[in-house]
Amino acid sequence: MKKQIGTIVGIILIIIVAIFSLMNLNSVEVNFGFARVQSPLILLILISLLLGSLIIFTFSSTQTVKKNRQMKRFEKLSDAKQSELSNQIQDLKKSLKMMETRLKNSTGKQTIGEKDQQITELERQIEKLNQNL
Repeated sequence: MKKQIGTIVGIILIIIVAIFSLMNLNSVEVNFGFARVQSPLILLILISLLLGSLIIFTFSSTQTVKKNRQMKRFEKLSDAKQSELSNQIQDLKKSLKMMETRLKNSTGKQTIGEKDQQITELERQIEKLNQNL
């Protein structure tokens, strides 16, 4: 929508400049400070318009190039951060697996320890029963 409005405004301005230029066909003298030139006013108007357009194009192009460079820099930073976060996630997953393994081993050892205690208790009870016999 913005481009369409810009195009319409541009066409209207070109038509206005063309009409204005055609109304001023007189020959004028231009003093550049070091030289004087006599040329038709229509030519001066069109040359001025062309130079203004080139200046605006140059400034807008440099701004666009700067924005593109900045965008690329931000994309690189974003990719680096994503990579770093992915590595951290992988490290955390590995740590979680290790902790789960330790927990399973710990639970197994606790169970073995409880069984050893039960066996020891049963051996004591057996000894007591043997003594009572």
